[in-house]
Order: sequence, then C-alpha cells, then structure tokens
Amino acid sequence: MSRTRTTTFRLALFAASLTLLVSACGGAGPEQTLIRTYFNASNVGDRGSLVNITMFRWNADERGTVRGPAVNSVSEERSRPLRVKELTQAVADAQTEEEAFTQEKIAYQDENFEAINRVLEAERDDESVASRDGDVQEAWTDWRNRTMEHSRSVADAQQALSNEEDTATLSVYNNPGAGDLSQFDGEIVTKDVSVTATVELNGNSSEQELTVTLQRTILANGDEPIEGRWVIANVS
Repeated sequence: MSRTRTTTFRLALFAASLTLLVSACGGAGPEQTLIRTYFNASNVGDRGSLVNITMFRWNADERGTVRGPAVNSVSEERSRPLRVKELTQAVADAQTEEEAFTQEKIAYQDENFEAINRVLEAERDDESVASRDGDVQEAWTDWRNRTMEHSRSVADAQQALSNEEDTATLSVYNNPGAGDLSQFDGEIVTKDVSVTATVELNGNSSEQELTVTLQRTILANGDEPIEGRWVIANVS
C-alpha cells in the first residue's frame, strides 16, 4: 500500500471513530448532555457544579450512582405564567392589611389598657376574669387570633413568592438583562425527559427508567424575550 493510500485510510478510520464517539456522547442532543453532567456531578457530590444546573438533589448514597443515562424520549413542552410580579403584589397587599390591622389593634389597646392588663393577669394566674372585664377578654382574644391570622397571611405570601423566585431565578441568573424578576411578565416552561440508566447501590446494579423534569424561564421583554437556560427541576 502506498504512503498516500495509507494516510488516506488512517484519516478515514479516524473520522469514523470520531463519528461514533460523538454519537455515543452527545448524539441525543442537549438534554442528554445536561442530564449526564448532572448525574456525573451527583455521583461525586460536586455541589459547585450542581448549584448552577439544578434545583433538585439526587442523593447518590441513598438512591445509587447513575451511570450512562441515555435519553429515550422528550415530552412536549408545557408552560404556565410566571407569577413573581403577581406574588410580589400579594406580599405588599398582605403587609398593608397587617399594618392597618395593627394600627386598629393599638388604638383598642390604648383605650382599654387597664382592663386588658387585668385580663392578662387573670389568664396568667389561671383565674376567672372579673365580670366587668368579660367583654374585653372576648374582644382581646379575637384581636390576638386575628393577629396570628395576619402574620400567617404575610408569611404564606412571602413563602409563595420565595418559591416562585427560586423556581425562576436559576434559569436566568447569569443573564444581565433579567434584573428584578418582579418587573417582568413571562412563563415557566417544563418538559419531561425519559432516560434509561444503570443505577448502582450497595454493590448491586440494575437498569432503571428515570424521568428527569427540565425547566426554564422565559421573560417577556418587548420583541426580544429573555430565554433562560434549561435546568433540572426534578428526578423521579
């Protein structure tokens, strides 16, 4: 075989090998690349990598190490409205209502200061409240109950906002145009990826089918929406 023909043969063999390698490592598209990165990091507890790509922790010690996840199918995308703006307003409304209520409570307390103190002292000593203070005790009990209700309303609104922000932020955190999410309308887009992988746990291995839920945030921004990257929201 001549030197030129030998060189041509070697180049052809290298190209064929490279094609096989690309097919094996990334042929299933960006979903497989992200999922393999996620499980590789989860297997070794690489939190520095995981914090940038996922909201869900796969505990390899409890659920096993995942090897060679291969994508079987990808579902249709589904979406829902981004609620950060709405929930930010809900927090502000709850706080405004709590403040107005607090001012009314303070006014009632100032008007009935001595009677309230007598009621509190009797309750503390586990004694009966004097008949003249019965109405004050009933009213003050109602004020205390409503105080807790307003506190819960504010806390619930803040938690709902925090959850929505956490859901949306990871996808767009490195986009300088995103800024304050409460200033944007938009949507949360989700899709499910079915994968087959080898899971190793306690010295045993088995082939399992897993569903990896991917999610991203898209922010309305005039004619040029801000499209966040896909991140992993759940594995089941």
